[in-house]
Amino acid sequence: LIPFLVSPPEWSSPLSTMHLSRLLSAVPRYLMCRPTFFNVKYSINPWMDCSSPVDCQRAMDQWETLREMIENAGGKVDVMEPDDGEDLPDLVFVANAAVVRGKKAFLATFSNKERQGETALNRRWFERGGYEVHEDEMNAFEGAGDALFAGPGNGLLFCGIGPRSTTIALPKVAQALSTRKDQIKTVACRLVSQRFYHIDVAFCPLNESLALWHPMAFDDVAKHNLSNELKLIAVPDEEANNFACNAVVVNSTVIMNKNNPQTATLLRKNGYQAKHVDMNEFIKAGGSAKCCTLRLE
Repeated sequence: LIPFLVSPPEWSSPLSTMHLSRLLSAVPRYLMCRPTFFNVKYSINPWMDCSSPVDCQRAMDQWETLREMIENAGGKVDVMEPDDGEDLPDLVFVANAAVVRGKKAFLATFSNKERQGETALNRRWFERGGYEVHEDEMNAFEGAGDALFAGPGNGLLFCGIGPRSTTIALPKVAQALSTRKDQIKTVACRLVSQRFYHIDVAFCPLNESLALWHPMAFDDVAKHNLSNELKLIAVPDEEANNFACNAVVVNSTVIMNKNNPQTATLLRKNGYQAKHVDMNEFIKAGGSAKCCTLRLE
C-alpha cells in the first residue's frame, strides 16, 4: 500500500529563477545549542562508542566554525545556552528539539530515555520565544531530525519512521502545524538501517523540488514516494556514511562534513556550492552539521 502519491512535478533548471529569487529575498534562521556538556556517555546508535573519548574543546571549536559558516553564507543563528543540561550531552543535536512552521513548534517526544530530559529545556526555549508549542507525549517523534519540509510551497513534511519516530504521531504533527491557508501533508518514509536512524542522516532537501538522498536507507515504498514527489540526487554510499546528507542548506550554499568530494561535485552541477566543515567529534555521537541546527522560519 502506497499511502500518499501525487503526479511527478515538472522540472525546470536545477536552481530556477523562482527558487533563486526566493532564496535572495529571505534570511534563513537557525537554532543552535552550545555544546557545553557534549560528550558520549551512553550508546543509543551504532556510531556511539563510550570508549572513544570526545575532545570537548575541539568539539566547541567545530561548533563555532559551523555557526560562522552559516552566518557567512547569509543565515542568522540563534543560540540556546544549555542551562540545566549537565546530564543531557546530546542537547547540542537541536535538530531533534522540534519541527517548526512559522511560530508553531511541535516538540520531540524522544524514544530513548537518555534524551527525554531534553524536552523540558526545549519547551522552555520555544515558550520564551513566543512560539505556540505542541507535543504528543504518548508517541515517539524526534523533531526535525525525522521531519523535513519539501514539495510545492514546502507543504509536504517527509517523516522518517522506524528507528526513532512512529507513524501514529504524524497526523497530530500535521494538524498542529497546519493553518487554514497552509495545510501540511505528511509523507511517511520508513528507514531500514540503524546507521541511518533519522531521516536527516539520509535525506536533505535543497529546495522545494530537489534533494540529496541515500536510497539504501529507505524501504521500497519510501523510495517510490520520494522519487514521485522530488527530483533526487543519490550520494555515494561511502559519502552517505560520512554524513554527506546531514547538511545545512543556507540559500545556495550547502554546508556538510569534510571529505565528501563526489557529493560536492553533484551539488555544483545543480547550482549549489558545497562548503566543508570538520564535524568528526560530533560524528562520534552519530551527528553532523544538520543535527546541530534547527531551521526556524
